[in-house]
Amino acid sequence: MVSKYLIGVYMRDYMFAGSFYPKPKKELEGLIKSYFERSVPDFGAKAKSMIVPHAGYIYSGQTAALAYKSVSTGKQNFDSVIIIGPNHTGLGDPVGISTEDWSTPMGKVRNDKNFGMEIISSSKLASADELSHSEEHSIEVQLPFIQYAFGDIPIVPICMGDQSIDACKDLHEAITKAESKLKRHPFVIASSDFNHYESEHVASSKDIPLLKMLEGLRAEEFNENVIISEDSACGYGPSTVAALYAKAHGAKRGELLEYTNSGLKTGDMSSVVAYASMVFV
Repeated sequence: MVSKYLIGVYMRDYMFAGSFYPKPKKELEGLIKSYFERSVPDFGAKAKSMIVPHAGYIYSGQTAALAYKSVSTGKQNFDSVIIIGPNHTGLGDPVGISTEDWSTPMGKVRNDKNFGMEIISSSKLASADELSHSEEHSIEVQLPFIQYAFGDIPIVPICMGDQSIDACKDLHEAITKAESKLKRHPFVIASSDFNHYESEHVASSKDIPLLKMLEGLRAEEFNENVIISEDSACGYGPSTVAALYAKAHGAKRGELLEYTNSGLKTGDMSSVVAYASMVFV
């Protein structure tokens, strides 16, 4: 399915530098380097996928960096990064795959167009669509981390408006079919924050049981219980896909590296956004 919004020949320029993360290249690289100074387990090639937050770096950058650092030593085993984020804007198609190259203050990020189009061909729901990505931050904020941790690796950016379990299964199966046909070895990244704008106590009481499900690779149960518990995790669909993909590719567990929230920076624990970094190994 090819969207009427397909552009394809242009580059998706960065929009959120200077707000979500620093715009000067040297400052951005220095900040990420400082995040990478914290010690983490070395999962390397054992990692199959991961979940990382996408708030402003001041709030969640360190948490995201832990996951990136933990898998960076295995980068030679991956030939592309599939990065899946939620659709906060409501623009575009239900599952939109960008076929454009992207940019950050650190330079150009190549689009793995062949892989993306093969995923579309293998999916009942995914389409080539730039509109869903046009004002969305959840993928863009990951790109400087990808550039720092993986170097010049191509990406397949996927924006999920439909985060139902059926959409998650369709996307997971399409990725698996496409990689098998093309003989590819991608790494899958889900971009998600967790519960929003409730107290730290309420957020953790909702999030922790869900994170336990992800640790056990219980993807369908996780997806269902996000709705039942009224947790406002914005990227629960991408997180479900990451868990489904990991389990199908031999992962045994999810390793929670950090769970934190915005209140630690703002000082207001009565209304927080929660963040988690998890690697499936």
